[in-house]
Amino acid sequence: MIDRTIKESVIKAMNNKPVVHITGARQVGKSTLCDEIKKEFGYEYVSLDNLRERETAIKNPELFLFCINHL
Repeated sequence: MIDRTIKESVIKAMNNKPVVHITGARQVGKSTLCDEIKKEFGYEYVSLDNLRERETAIKNPELFLFCINHL
């Protein structure tokens, strides 16, 4: 597994904010990084690659934010 230099910055941001948005080019390890952090700290994450989650976020953003706040 490649050690991501951004990991520390993401964890620091997660300690300061309830939501952290991770974006970048395809196939650079964003989901892998989220999976690592999820396992290490017991966090949940939402990926808009999931069509149901993306559709909810678009059609009903308030419901989407409510649901991710209650994971």
